[in-house]
Formats: sequence, C-alpha cells, structure tokens
Amino acid sequence: MTVVDQDEYRSAISPFDSSEPNFFWITRNIDFTQWKSAGPPQALLLSAPYGYGTIEYCSHIIDHANEKASRTNGSVLYFFCSSATKSRRSTILIHTLLHQVVCSSDGKANSIAAAFLSGLVGGHFQHSQDFWEDDSLDKTVQKILSAPDSELIEALAEAIKKSGIQELSIIVDGLQENIVCLLFELIREATPKSEVLLTTQHPFGEIPHRVTYIEYDKERKGLHVRHSLA
Repeated sequence: MTVVDQDEYRSAISPFDSSEPNFFWITRNIDFTQWKSAGPPQALLLSAPYGYGTIEYCSHIIDHANEKASRTNGSVLYFFCSSATKSRRSTILIHTLLHQVVCSSDGKANSIAAAFLSGLVGGHFQHSQDFWEDDSLDKTVQKILSAPDSELIEALAEAIKKSGIQELSIIVDGLQENIVCLLFELIREATPKSEVLLTTQHPFGEIPHRVTYIEYDKERKGLHVRHSLA
C-alpha cells in the first residue's frame, strides 16, 4: 500500500490569511457564510484553478478540524492530491486516508484493514480476470489494492464504518470530478455526523445533493457570457 506523508507536504504550504484578496472568492461568498454556520452534516465543494487559494484554505481548515477533534474525540482525514504521482493519484488518496483511519483507531487496526480488504475482495476480486492461482499472496493483495476508484472508495467507507468513528472531518484538495460525488455520498453514509471539504480544479457539472458549491469567478464568467449573447 502506497501512502504519502501529508504533514510533511503541509509544512511547505503558505499560511491562510482571510484578509488576503486572493481568498475573498471563498470567505466573502454568501454561500460560504451559510455553510460555515450550518451544523453537521456539512459539505462544501470549491472549484478553482491551481493557485487560487484552495490549498491554503484546506490546510487552514485541517488545523481547525484537528483542534475540534481533540475536544470531541472526532477524527480528521485529509489529502492533497498534488502531493501524489498524477498517474496513481486516486489510489494513493484512498490508501493514505485508510492509513489515517487505521492510525487513529483504538486497537481496531486489524479489523479495519480486514473490512477494507473484504470490501475489495467482494467487488474487484469477483469481477476481475487478472487473478491467478499461482500468484503469491503479496502479489494478490497488490492487485486487490489496485482496484478501480469506485471500489476503493466503497471499501474505504466500509473501513470507516468498522472503525466506529462518530464524528468525521474529511478535507481533500484537487480531486478529479469523477470521484467527487461517490466520495461525498459514501462518507456521509459511513459517518452521518460528518464535515466534508473537497476542492477540484475544474468547473463542476452536476452538483451532489446537499452540497454547497462555490466556483471561482463564476459571477464574472456568467456576466461575460450574457454580454457575448447580447
């Protein structure tokens, strides 16, 4: 299983400054204000090109989530997609979140890992033609861990359920659109009392249900389109 040290990656991220105009598209947005004041489950999706503050804001929210978790015995999972190899980004994301779940568990590491692998075996192993009787155990496990994104996320949700986490904050920056909706829905199902912050670098098409969505410069782009059609 491949994981990335997120604390080491965060050490190089510039601090978040709410007075910095670069962040106003987030902090001075009315939808953001309503999201921030709402109780769990909370879900915020930010869409902006690289370099427009999502990395700094996510790091800021992680600090606050960790402070809250220390008081409420909650758990915080987080990942910056730009910290991982692009070709394996989704797989490393799930492996890293699973590693964080296991590390935050209280004596449940084996049962959590078993729930994750069982979820994958129940899906990928039965549908894939890439398994052979003479494969070594290590090779078989590696093939299972390289399952499609959807099956990895479903297995992660099973691991979170097994962990017994009651309050969960999950922050992921730079997600691909094709896994955003599934991650939202399965995390909510696994832990109803959750706070979710996800970002993507591309405008989002269909917004997941009960998600606050803020797109960088959306108003100006909409005004430009209206002028072009006039």
